[in-house]
Amino acid sequence: MGRWSTLIGVLISVATAYLVQHAASIMDYVQQLFSFFIAPLFGTVILGMLWKRATKEAGFWGLLAGTGTSIGLWLWVQHDPHALRYVALSPNAKDMAENIYRALWAWLVCVLVTVVVSYMTKPRPVAELEGLVYGVSPLPKEHDEHWYQRPIVWAGAVSVIFVFLNIIFW
Repeated sequence: MGRWSTLIGVLISVATAYLVQHAASIMDYVQQLFSFFIAPLFGTVILGMLWKRATKEAGFWGLLAGTGTSIGLWLWVQHDPHALRYVALSPNAKDMAENIYRALWAWLVCVLVTVVVSYMTKPRPVAELEGLVYGVSPLPKEHDEHWYQRPIVWAGAVSVIFVFLNIIFW
């Protein structure tokens, strides 16, 4: 199994190298991948962490719909460059703007599908979500005995130092 995994991994990396050749820069390629996979995944993770009504089926279908949306929009612009005005809201958008807007559309579709499917499926009992979802988990109490152990003190100190260094090196 290890040898087969290595062989498949090498073949995927070779294919990826050929895909990178067609990108304007490595940053454009990374942002394309970001819009394909990371933006929908971000929507799924955020909803799963912050909303106790989210279900595993909704997470799956939302992630699939977001990823499919992003890849579909990319293919649409590849086949019809005039579609850029709908994807990036401008016919003259550069690659980076297209990638960011495609990520936004993928995230929105992911969140929308996750919410709709969550309302169509049975949620888990609240007791099972303790420790997983923000609204269900008890928040730890701060027991700072000294003033210098409080986060607000250090945030203020860092802010003052930041402003001071900006004035000096402006």
